[in-house]
Amino acid sequence: MYLKRLEIKGFKSFANNTVLEFLPPHDGRFSITAVVGPNGSGKSNVVDAIRWVMGEQSIKSLRGKKSEDVIFSGSENKGALGACEVTMTLDNNGAQNDLDYPEVVITRRLYRSGEGEYLINGNPVRLLDIHLFLAKSQFGQHSYSVVSQGTIDRLLIVNPSERKDFLDEASGIKEFQIKEHQAQLKLNRTRENMEQVSRLLVEVEPRLKLLARQVKKLEKRQEVELNLRETQERYYASLYWSNKKEIDRLESELKIIEENYRQEFSALEVAQNELAVLARSESRQEAFLVLQAKHQEAVRVKNEWERQLAILSGKMQTAYSQIGKQNIAWLEQKKTEAENSRKHLQEERERLDATLLRETEQVNQAQQKLAALADERTRLSVRISQLQTRAWQEQSDRNYLEASGLTAVKSLLDHRDKIGKVYGVLAELGEAPEDYRMALEVAAGQHLSSLVVDTDETAKKGIEYLRQEKLGVATFLPINKITGRPLSNDTHSLTAHDGVFGLAIDLINFDNRFKEIFSYVLGDTVVVRDLDAARNLGIGQWRMVTLEGDLIERRGVMRGGYRAGRKRGLSFSGRASLNTEDRQLNWEHDLHVEQENLQAVEKEWENLRTELIKIETVKQGLEAKAELLTQELKQKESEKAELERELSFVNMDPADYEKHLGGLATEKTFLSGELKKSTNALEVVAAEIADFNEQEEKKKQRVFLLQEQMQNHQNSVNQILNERNEHKIQLAKLETRQEDITAEVNNEMNVSVASIAERQQNVLTGAELETTAGDIQKLKYQLSLIGGIDEEVTKEYGETKERYEFLDGQLKDLQTATDNLEQMVEELSEVMKKKREASFKKIRKEFDRYFKILFGGGNAALEEIYGEPPAEEGEEVGEGVAVEVAEAAVEKVAKKDKVLTGVDIIVNPPGKKIKNLNALSGGERTLTSIALICAILNCNPSPFVVMDEVEAALDEANTLRFANIMAELAGQSQFVVITHNRVTMHAADALYGVTMGTEGISKVLSVELKDAPVLDSAQKVDN
Repeated sequence: MYLKRLEIKGFKSFANNTVLEFLPPHDGRFSITAVVGPNGSGKSNVVDAIRWVMGEQSIKSLRGKKSEDVIFSGSENKGALGACEVTMTLDNNGAQNDLDYPEVVITRRLYRSGEGEYLINGNPVRLLDIHLFLAKSQFGQHSYSVVSQGTIDRLLIVNPSERKDFLDEASGIKEFQIKEHQAQLKLNRTRENMEQVSRLLVEVEPRLKLLARQVKKLEKRQEVELNLRETQERYYASLYWSNKKEIDRLESELKIIEENYRQEFSALEVAQNELAVLARSESRQEAFLVLQAKHQEAVRVKNEWERQLAILSGKMQTAYSQIGKQNIAWLEQKKTEAENSRKHLQEERERLDATLLRETEQVNQAQQKLAALADERTRLSVRISQLQTRAWQEQSDRNYLEASGLTAVKSLLDHRDKIGKVYGVLAELGEAPEDYRMALEVAAGQHLSSLVVDTDETAKKGIEYLRQEKLGVATFLPINKITGRPLSNDTHSLTAHDGVFGLAIDLINFDNRFKEIFSYVLGDTVVVRDLDAARNLGIGQWRMVTLEGDLIERRGVMRGGYRAGRKRGLSFSGRASLNTEDRQLNWEHDLHVEQENLQAVEKEWENLRTELIKIETVKQGLEAKAELLTQELKQKESEKAELERELSFVNMDPADYEKHLGGLATEKTFLSGELKKSTNALEVVAAEIADFNEQEEKKKQRVFLLQEQMQNHQNSVNQILNERNEHKIQLAKLETRQEDITAEVNNEMNVSVASIAERQQNVLTGAELETTAGDIQKLKYQLSLIGGIDEEVTKEYGETKERYEFLDGQLKDLQTATDNLEQMVEELSEVMKKKREASFKKIRKEFDRYFKILFGGGNAALEEIYGEPPAEEGEEVGEGVAVEVAEAAVEKVAKKDKVLTGVDIIVNPPGKKIKNLNALSGGERTLTSIALICAILNCNPSPFVVMDEVEAALDEANTLRFANIMAELAGQSQFVVITHNRVTMHAADALYGVTMGTEGISKVLSVELKDAPVLDSAQKVDN
């Protein structure tokens, strides 16, 4: 391996690209190249360029102050350059290094910005890579491979420790020293990392222990929570199923009760309607009068036929007795008496008819009043039944309010007179069809139980009353403050869409005074058929509610699901029991009043009935007397007519008499037939009267029976209503309890009770429930003792544990690396020691030989100095690492008592005995240094050696000796010599002349001496 080419560009005075080619080895030896030139021409810059490209970092050694001083700074005719570059090409054949290339090109660049780079064969490398390559190739750049001007005697003036370092480099252990240094740096860094990791472990370990305890507590908490959750699931599921079973039982019984109620109420209505029909039907007296008149007419007709038949019989008897005319005066007298008697009877009958007419009018008036009282009694019975039904319903509503926890609302309704005008709860101020009630109640929401009042002052009094009595809270809607929600123009057009029933406010009936209230509560809510209809209309555009109670808000919020059938008392049923101002009735008071009215009507009805019986008795007496007078009058008229006929018979001619007698027989036959017919007609009328009396008796019994049935049905309805109300109250309590369980489960476990009930089908008994409730409290108490632990602690524990394990692993790895590095350092130290000892013996021997050659005698020796190992210098490390290093050093000293600390030089020129090197003259010191360098080169030859005017202080004889030694060493190393000495020039194989013109730029001329003309010494020196 040798230096093949050196290319300099922009380095110091070499502004232009300058190339120095070096001769290859020939005849078994390397070339000697001399670089000559006048002082200041820049020839020493060639040495600086070689040192710079080989990685020299000391700018002072390169004769500069800062790094940019090595860049051409400019001259009068050429400006400064922005960068410099030096390229050294080495022939790598036969070299012992890791680069398998025939040529190795080392390049170094530097820019004025301070940036620089190293390249080997065009590839960027580190400075360390350059040093390792040169060390492996046996370049000793800091001791003997590059000897600069004025440093030839440096080996003599340095202290023994530094001299030892030079000799170590000369011993060929530079590579191992670099490796040892790198290993030591790594060891220091490793120990520092170990210290840092140890500190981190010290910091992490308490935290890990704390987290471990918290994780254990969390695991315990999770175990307790899991047990609590399972226990709660069993407990709440059992409560749910128990309540559900009881609710189902009550609902089933309630259905039966409702069916019984419908049947009993229907029977009650049938009885009421039939009784009303009977009350409105024709009275008994009127029908009896018709039949009585019909009977009297039949009696009259029969009597008339009997009278006529009697008259005819008298005529026939007169005719048969053939009474003479002597009876005419007696007949005339009888006729006059009969006429007078008839007139008297006629007058008596007229007076009796007038009295009978008055009695008849009284009877008719009493019968009409009695019929009206019967109607009023029936009406009052129906009214009482209705009031009782409403009273029970009112009580059911109030019981529901109390059972549902709306005690405040109930109390305000009961004491409305204390606070002002309270119209009632909103749910009872409107009436809606049954099909829309569910949707409207969901749309009204929490305002369903809000109280509507006249003014905000009333609301204020109500709030103060509730606060004073500690009855809870209520919501008030004052009419004078509530303003309805405005509707957009296109809102009413929504009803044209399929599945839209209309605006909620349009589907409910209410008093106009509450318009603003219902507008505020229901606003622009649209009632639709189902969710599909709502989606077609546009989710988020309107507030909509379905018939099943699913609510869609304007902002797109949807709330719905399964809703059980409505069983509550608050609904838009339109009952006025609690709502309107004009019909604020007290059902118990009204019922009491109507019952008193019914008692009064029944008493009056009985009194009138008694009076009517008396009047009818008098009337019947008068009618009987009138009947007798009529009979007497008819008898007198018949007697008068008979007397008149007898007079006519007496005055009749015999011829007419016979004729008339024959006609009487025929007339008798006719009268007998008519009499029979009238007798039959009278029997028919008598049968009708008997049947009428029988029917009237049955009707009377039916009325009494209906009244009794109606009372029984009313009692049954009341009993059923009572039972239904009790069931509803129990059902409301159970539903409230179920809602409380649902809310409690949601708050406690954040799940729905239905999902728990699906998983837990077994129902605990009462004793088991009490035990389970106690277990829940115990588990909650355990949780309170454990306390709240963040769930993230598990994640943090895992991360901390993972970090701790990682750091612990890193610490173990670092400890292993430390052991390996310490072993490596010991091995390198052992290798260097062996190689140093072998090389030192050879160098010491050759040093003495070359000293004798150069001095012509005398002796020289190298003496090893042993002592305590010096403190290692390196990078600053932590306190813990420094302690460990010190402990390691003490351990080494204990193992090896003494170590090589330096090398001393002992020389004795011929005829002299020198105790101190400072006693040598300048030439002697130079010769001693050259002898030591030549000894080093002989023992550990470098691929090439650069010497900068090292022989300048020698005379010609000593220079010749030096040239001979250099020629001898050329068999092992290539030499590049900067010189002025002609003897040295003469020993060179090639010359490079360096000149500098007025432009301040160094230029190079080359001469190969084998081709140069032979000159004498004087000419050589001049050149």
